[in-house]
Amino acid sequence: MDIPISKEELKPFLQRSDAKAWWVVVSAWLGIVGIFIVAALLPHWPTYILAVFLLAGRQQALAAIMHEAGHKTLFATRSYNNFVCKWLSSPFLLMDGDTYIKSHLKHHRMAGTEHDPDLPNYKAYPVTKKSLVRKFARDFLGVTGLKANLYLFLSGRDLLSRKKRVNFQLTRGLFVNGVMFTVLWMSGFPQLYLLWVVAYLTVYMAIIRMRQIAEHAGVKDLYHLEPKYNTRSIPRGVLGFLFVSPTDGLSYHCEHHAFMAVPTYNLRALHKLLKDRGYYDDVEQADNYLGVLKQVVR
Repeated sequence: MDIPISKEELKPFLQRSDAKAWWVVVSAWLGIVGIFIVAALLPHWPTYILAVFLLAGRQQALAAIMHEAGHKTLFATRSYNNFVCKWLSSPFLLMDGDTYIKSHLKHHRMAGTEHDPDLPNYKAYPVTKKSLVRKFARDFLGVTGLKANLYLFLSGRDLLSRKKRVNFQLTRGLFVNGVMFTVLWMSGFPQLYLLWVVAYLTVYMAIIRMRQIAEHAGVKDLYHLEPKYNTRSIPRGVLGFLFVSPTDGLSYHCEHHAFMAVPTYNLRALHKLLKDRGYYDDVEQADNYLGVLKQVVR
């Protein structure tokens, strides 16, 4: 890789901070709590619909936290990464952090090749507008979510790796979700837990698809080993902050592939440096997520 930064220049970007990491985690959970409080104070259908969309964005934040903690790059203290990944992020999505990161690391090793395990998620792009609408329609209507969770519960296998689930994966997931329901029930609003479930089965699935598209679909050369050609970085904007890239730095996926050890909260500054040095001069960059959709529709 011919990336215009030296090892010495990279060192500051590799610095991890427990304080910054805890803020990423706490802010995600403050968002979840805040959404539930507003839904409780304003019990109307428009509020509930908005809450479903915003909760799905916070679920994506938990997925991002699982991703960063799984890489062991979120916290400077290793045990914090393990705890947050195992108890404060992955189980709320019915996932296992260790299983996830094993599959994800293979994606990192094989990106730019036909052996990338995530390739089926984005190799068909660009697609027609009708095809893209159908894909998102299935997500928003719950078809994708229901199929995925039926497979998860009935097959005995992990949804991502397709291998036998680790012991207590679903038990831990059902336990922490049960804790969430119990807290809402004791607060007098047990019905609000349905918002979490609906968000998970519908809007969250659409967010996952959008993130897959934004990161690798319709890039300059999906089968090139150089990160700037097989991976995409974009400013997250308002849509990113609320939904697709709710944690700082998540949208700069090229930098993450180029330097996996750089924590998420340092990726934006690293992207600016590389961009200023001309690393992206031969790559068409989208200004936002709507711009990405234009790039993946033929």
